[in-house]
This record gives sequence, C-alpha cells and structure tokens, in this order.
Amino acid sequence: MPGRGFVSAAALIAIALACLTVTRKLERERRLLAKLRRRGAIDSGHAGISLDELTDDERDAAGSLAAAGVLELTQKRVSIRTAELGMFRRKRLRLMVMGGFGAFLLACLVAMLILRR
Repeated sequence: MPGRGFVSAAALIAIALACLTVTRKLERERRLLAKLRRRGAIDSGHAGISLDELTDDERDAAGSLAAAGVLELTQKRVSIRTAELGMFRRKRLRLMVMGGFGAFLLACLVAMLILRR
C-alpha cells in the first residue's frame, strides 16, 4: 500500500506535536503560579498582581486558570485561590499521566502498524 510510511510518520508527528502543545500549556501555568506566589498574590485578601504586569502568554494562562477556579480575577488584578489549588494539582497530575499513557498507546499502535508490514 503506497503512502503507508507517510501516514505513519504523520501520525507520529501529530502525537509529538499534541504532547508538546499540552506540555507548553502546563509549563506556562506552572510559571504563572510560581510568579504569583513569589509576588505574594495569594488569596483575594492580598492586593494581587495587575493584569498589565503580565505578558500575553501569562494572561492566557491566567484566563485558563481562572476558568478552572484556581485564580481570582478582580478589578484587573489576579491572585491565587489557595482553597482550590490542591484539587487542581491532583486533577492536572491525573490529566498528565492519562495523556502521557494515551500518547504512549497511540505511538505503540502506530509502531506496531509499521512493523507489521
């Protein structure tokens, strides 16, 4: 079957790109949380950090984390909600493990298809 190698290579590349995308997103979120902790933006009782001080990537990550309930965005300021942080970490770890396992299974499937030839 012609083109089978091309399809296999494209599948492996797609798996790698998906893994890189998720890893990049998780790393951006981790860096933002670390920055907020360093600056003392914990709970809404503290002043938090102004959104103007964040880069575009950090604002994207802040929006994602706010939707997850980990960050609180009030009056153009952002702070960490510590009560939800523990649950978020467990969910994120579960997502990383399951995503990695899924990518591994897909890569094994593609490798088996290549070797069956």
